[in-house]
Amino acid sequence: MNELKTLDDLGTALDPASATPPERLRQRVLAETARDSGRAGFRLPRLTMPSTGRRIAAAGGLAAALTAGVLTTQVVNVGGNPPASTASAAVRILQGAASAARNLPAVVVRGDQFVYAESITTAVGMPQGQGADPGDMTVISQRRQAWFSADGTRDGLIRERAKSGGGAKVIEMPGCRDGVRVQSKGGKTGTQPCEPEAHYRRDLPADADGMLAYLYRAGGGTKNPRDQDAFNAAGDLIREAYLSPPTLAAVFDAVARIPGVTVVGDVKDEAGRTGVAVALTQVQGSRTELIFDARTHAFLGERSTQVRDQDGLTAGQVLDSTAIIKIAIVDRAGQTS
Repeated sequence: MNELKTLDDLGTALDPASATPPERLRQRVLAETARDSGRAGFRLPRLTMPSTGRRIAAAGGLAAALTAGVLTTQVVNVGGNPPASTASAAVRILQGAASAARNLPAVVVRGDQFVYAESITTAVGMPQGQGADPGDMTVISQRRQAWFSADGTRDGLIRERAKSGGGAKVIEMPGCRDGVRVQSKGGKTGTQPCEPEAHYRRDLPADADGMLAYLYRAGGGTKNPRDQDAFNAAGDLIREAYLSPPTLAAVFDAVARIPGVTVVGDVKDEAGRTGVAVALTQVQGSRTELIFDARTHAFLGERSTQVRDQDGLTAGQVLDSTAIIKIAIVDRAGQTS
């Protein structure tokens, strides 16, 4: 069950809106958190084209201890060169990342702990409403801290503040206990049936074949190409989540087998770090990118880039970008180490 959608539904029941938002607005929401059910972690929704209602790119995280300098196996010298689009280079990067992931120390995660995710995100917001000028875009940049219940039963927390500074927006995420989630809004309290959504997944495949099959199943149910949905499912799975070393390695190995995955050279994450991107072009007109350090293969973040002029967007425009600052397992919400 999607926890934040559940909270939205409960909030609407407690404080009904005066009108239903138009479909185009719903499709382009950029400043909320977490959609898609059954996938590890919450994140800012991706920019979505009106033709499909499917998000294009997202912010997010990978796994505890996957910070710059950790992945130290095979090197692909693409940094500093013109952008490359070779499947073989993508495979080498992903295989190197998988090899190093297998050597990461395993973290024993208790059900009463939290996955802490810290990131910097920027996303483009499109104007809404009849007669809106596509050129009147907005840019949302923020620093984000999130605490997700490992077993889904504890109360989580998200803090977001503008990248330029200022006060933080706090989003409470009530846990699901005894099949009930409790939320308060405007002095009113309501309950809703639920199932705990664990943010530390113990049930995921730890081999490439099993993970690849899982990604295609998890990405199903849309009209998009299956390979595109599987690639997006991999990003959803590792975003703002801790995976065991064998499972994390299996994700990298599985992505390396998805047809159409290529390399884009000389990209920057939202923290200004230079890397290379393992990418897949989406039918909606953008390219979804997972960014790695070109030398160490450390995961740096994600980005979405427009590949053709359309809908008020221009080729080469970055639609959203995320830098992963930290992923950790902590004992309580609000703790950062």
